[in-house]
Amino acid sequence: MVGKGGQAEVYRGMLDDGRLVAVKRLIQKSSGDVKEKEFLSELGIIGHVSHPNTVALVGFCVENGLHLIFDYSSYGSVSTLLHGKH
Repeated sequence: MVGKGGQAEVYRGMLDDGRLVAVKRLIQKSSGDVKEKEFLSELGIIGHVSHPNTVALVGFCVENGLHLIFDYSSYGSVSTLLHGKH
């Protein structure tokens, strides 16, 4: 695990081709409900963003939870960059 927020945990992983990725796993709510609508909305927005200051979306997975897969950034999180916290 490389990070955790209120809605998700982020893990570092490696694809078969050796590329490092960040896997964002949405955390289930206490009621057991995962907000699929929010996941689909985030997926739709992120899938259309192309900017030098954002990481690229590599893919997603809906098996065994809701996961977004991004290129891994060695710079860390936005919070780390802004506040110097690790």
